[in-house]
Amino acid sequence: MSTRVNPIAQRSKKWLCDALIELLQEKPYSAITITEMCDKAGLVRKTFYRNFTSKESVLVEIIDLMFQDFFEYISDQNLGPHEMPLAYFTFWEKHNVFLHILIENQLFGLLNDQYVLYLEAMEHIIGTKHEYQSEIEKDYMRTMVAAGLWSILKKWIIRGCTESKEEMAKMTLDFFDIE
Repeated sequence: MSTRVNPIAQRSKKWLCDALIELLQEKPYSAITITEMCDKAGLVRKTFYRNFTSKESVLVEIIDLMFQDFFEYISDQNLGPHEMPLAYFTFWEKHNVFLHILIENQLFGLLNDQYVLYLEAMEHIIGTKHEYQSEIEKDYMRTMVAAGLWSILKKWIIRGCTESKEEMAKMTLDFFDIE
């Protein structure tokens, strides 16, 4: 059974996501209200609550959409493990303004929470050179890798992306001992 996507709901979600991003460039997250987001998007609060449960759920949607873009990008490129870190830093560099906003508003942890989910979803692309004893061991490994990638990305963004994407990719390959 296929799930139909309501184009009006999708458009409303996009408008609310765009509104939150615009507002985050003007003021802190804590100062933004749902009413403000709705006004900026040209929608009523009822529409907001049909699509989201909170401001945080809008941020998670934005992050999910970015991860979906990344997933499509690496799928289209047919990248192997050696090319993946460069694709990773190239992708996130394009979103560094948004990442800075997350850091400034102490919301960067949301990105890490989503990493674990997306690493699991991308496993067939990323691959693994290690055989795991159990699903629990595999889950802990994904958690560790997600936290490592999240921390490296955060440090790079805070430092103003002063190291090149290529330097970051090489360091990442070295850190994760990818031969």
